[in-house]
Amino acid sequence: MSPFFFSYKSITITWFMFITTVAIFISYFIAGSLAKEHEQDKNKIEDIFMITLVSGLIGARLTYVLMNMDLYRENMFDILKMSHYNLSFMGGIIVGLVILGICSLKYKIPLEKLLRIFITPFYFSMAIGVWTFMFDKLSLPLNHMKNGQRGILYLSIMFIIGIIIELNLPKKSNYKFVSSIIACLLILLYYKIL
Repeated sequence: MSPFFFSYKSITITWFMFITTVAIFISYFIAGSLAKEHEQDKNKIEDIFMITLVSGLIGARLTYVLMNMDLYRENMFDILKMSHYNLSFMGGIIVGLVILGICSLKYKIPLEKLLRIFITPFYFSMAIGVWTFMFDKLSLPLNHMKNGQRGILYLSIMFIIGIIIELNLPKKSNYKFVSSIIACLLILLYYKIL
């Protein structure tokens, strides 16, 4: 399969860009609908979504650069050449969580509520995003994955199960850390399966 979703003359769209765009678009609406369910202002949640998204991408890039600084010693301008091949997944998650914490203070929304709102769009994005490993053969050859194509299916199902669990958790305060624990377990399993 071609690594390009669409290619016409000099215009090319990779599977990664296509799937990422779809994931962001749908996740934006999921976050907005969950805002109402959690009795939060939809506009604030949508603003926080965009702030977290951009900050997470910047954090993913900066983390990759810091971890691979020897690649950029010769030409520092290469730091600005961002693609999905040179992003750090964990860097994006860590910076995204820090930004959520800051937004929690700024918008006066409890952090656990923000986590409950944004964890479902994250799971959704991951459930469809892992398929780029199969479609975009340049990013990671399947033979490097422990379970090959089945691993992609396992990851996708795992995040879909995360969505189902999250949407069925009661909204009572005594369940406020369950979402975080489940998210940590799923991320650890992601690395185990990957």
